Amino acid sequence: MKKLVASALLLLCHGSVLLAQIDEKLKDDIRNTGYIHHPLPLDHSKSFETFGLTKKVVTNDLICDMEDLNKWSHKGIGGMSLTTERSIAGKHSLRLVAPTTYPQFLGWGLGFGTSLASYEVGGVNWEKYNRIHFYIYPHCEGARSIYLNLYVENDGKVKVPDKYEREGYHEINLINGQWNECFVEMSELARDKITKLSFAIEVFGKERTMGDSLKFDIDNVSVQTIEHPEVVTGWTPAENRIIYSTTGYGVESKKTAIVRVNGHNGQFHLINEVTNAVVYEGKINATKTTIGDFETIDFSDFRKEGQYAIRIGQVTSKPFYINRNIWDNSAWRVLNFIFCERCGYAVPGKHGVCHSDLHAVVDGKIFPFNGGWHDAADMSQQVLQSGEIVYSLLEMANRAKEKNNKDLFLRLQEEAEWGIDCILKGRLGNGYRAQTWGTNLWTDGFIGTGDDSTKRRQVHVHNRAFENFVFAGIEAYAAMMLENDNMLKENLRKVAIEDFALAKKRFDSLGFNDLSSIGGGGDHAAMASNSQYSANISLAASLLYKLTGNKYYATEAAKSIQYTLQCQRTEPLGDKNKTSGFFYRDLDRKSIVHYTHQSRDQVYMQALTTLCETQPNHADYAKWAASIKLFGNYLKTITQYVQPYGLAPSGVYNINEVKDSVNFYKVQVGIFSGAANDYKEQLENGFKLDNEHYLKVFPVWFSFRGNAAVQLSTGKAAALCGKFLKDKELINIAEQQLFWIVGKNPFGQSLIWGEGSNYPQLYTALPGETVGGIPVGMQSRFNEDKPYWPQFNTATYKEVWGAPAARWLSLIAEF
Repeated sequence: MKKLVASALLLLCHGSVLLAQIDEKLKDDIRNTGYIHHPLPLDHSKSFETFGLTKKVVTNDLICDMEDLNKWSHKGIGGMSLTTERSIAGKHSLRLVAPTTYPQFLGWGLGFGTSLASYEVGGVNWEKYNRIHFYIYPHCEGARSIYLNLYVENDGKVKVPDKYEREGYHEINLINGQWNECFVEMSELARDKITKLSFAIEVFGKERTMGDSLKFDIDNVSVQTIEHPEVVTGWTPAENRIIYSTTGYGVESKKTAIVRVNGHNGQFHLINEVTNAVVYEGKINATKTTIGDFETIDFSDFRKEGQYAIRIGQVTSKPFYINRNIWDNSAWRVLNFIFCERCGYAVPGKHGVCHSDLHAVVDGKIFPFNGGWHDAADMSQQVLQSGEIVYSLLEMANRAKEKNNKDLFLRLQEEAEWGIDCILKGRLGNGYRAQTWGTNLWTDGFIGTGDDSTKRRQVHVHNRAFENFVFAGIEAYAAMMLENDNMLKENLRKVAIEDFALAKKRFDSLGFNDLSSIGGGGDHAAMASNSQYSANISLAASLLYKLTGNKYYATEAAKSIQYTLQCQRTEPLGDKNKTSGFFYRDLDRKSIVHYTHQSRDQVYMQALTTLCETQPNHADYAKWAASIKLFGNYLKTITQYVQPYGLAPSGVYNINEVKDSVNFYKVQVGIFSGAANDYKEQLENGFKLDNEHYLKVFPVWFSFRGNAAVQLSTGKAAALCGKFLKDKELINIAEQQLFWIVGKNPFGQSLIWGEGSNYPQLYTALPGETVGGIPVGMQSRFNEDKPYWPQFNTATYKEVWGAPAARWLSLIAEF
């Protein structure tokens, strides 16, 4: 039995509901940044690393006192030495140095080179230890984003690093000009025969304020045994943890949490954070699901706005909010991250105007190109991804306007205009566009030098129809959503019409072969399936119909979706739930639609719901509505498998998809053959549905892993289905994807830096630690199908990226 123990649910003030508590510090920070024209300040007080340093140390054994270099070696650029300038304990520390630029190394991958200092451990068993602890003092003149890498090598039963060079690699974000106390937990890292421990400076060029060298003093490296190490794999939380949304919950949200607390009495209490009064109490429920046995709590019927904590026995959670606008704080923070990723713009406290020398050669002429937003922790650019960020910014701006949040509305519109300028200036005529570049450098500003003239770093130009269809839709949407600049709106209308026509002409000639028609410069868009391609055409056409009223676009939208509908599975599988509703990649129906680290899963429902909105009297309306309902039922079916977390699974797989090699390897990044054995093992670790199909929680993936954009895209699809069908269960599924990201995951960590609490360091590389940074996302361990989130901080799973930021804004725009 649940009961309210507060005397009243609502407090009235002057005849109206008393406003809920507001994050006043964030409000002040936003104002002090000029409404984010300067990065939001970092709050380390609620970070995972701050929490980790409070854990009790049981054993502490020094590895090296830094008083000699007997077991140390150096390779690469720069050098190492002992210094007496500073030390934590003793007389010396190890100084590792590198130049900020090293042009002789140009062409060797993305960076200039590495300065690597390695300590020979000697094949020692470290299994009794669960943490490495050390101190680093960076003194890097003018550097505003500071990090150093730690590499751990094991030559025992399980090799570290693994074949994808993820295991044992740890990027440490640092504060310049002071000692940083650092650690990395290794409770589940293979460490039965540790051979080497290394520190590495990666050299990525000289940003405007930087000097000529990078220097790091390292001291007091030890291995430790600590109490209560983190659980980093599986579904069961660590002991004495409450797993909840660290941001909080909406007033109407399904408010649940997962409990693993020793010695409780079967009750939980909701505590008012201001008064410390108990406002609600309820029963802890035992829950048996397909992924394990859990204890859960539910306080969905408590709707009073405010700031609260959950108390169970001797364990009390960090505070969280209940608020009808619960996601607005995160909108500001993710907007901050996007602003800090601006390319070609002086971001205060981050970098000066950058990449003015990156260019394409078009008809013998040099075309310098920067703008939009860097796509990740590196300095690469995918203009299509910048376009999708524009779309999501405008979606969220429209939602802010509906809620009369004028400050957020105006700032989101402004940021969208920055990306729109990049989209427009990249149009080179006849369907050709500046599209992508790959670099991890602060370049030197001179056109034609090695840091911008290699093939990988040059701006790729092509006229693939797929991108032009997508851009036409983005341009049409922007023309409808923007305010205050009529000339820009008119121009967007014009170019949307032009880009759709150019794409249509090329597509009519090449059909779906368009996707494979571009070599070398093709980016992640090339992984699109034919069914998604058709949905993208339909969505773009519907948006142009909304913009222009021209029935030509209505006809094209309805025509294009026919292919997509033919790719939907309508007949049930042979499982107990009679699963159906997912989409195949093409009419051959050999491969089902999947995504790995990028995802556009939402496009199917965007296209169908927009068709229903714009053409309610069309003869095929009932088919469109039936498809939406079928997909909604599919989502409701598969999310049952991941309760009580509510994570949307990656989806259904056929055992023979790996044999459809053209489709299979399009989806994967960094692997081109030889996946059959791993594919089979990954499927068998999922849920068997029938003799030919498995359900996978996490995608089948290899080198590139991270689930945030995947689950958020599916969450967007669930929200669109739920609103169209007026189905609260689907709306809840959508919001559960947000809850997972901000802490309602087995590890209780918020994946968005600065949002909620217990947020870990992320792989930020060049932009540095940034409020609102969101990574590629949770991974699975090797070929298993359960979550894996070690503290080791490396790409791709912990790399901050623009795609999940866009998907986050797009999904919270539905609430």
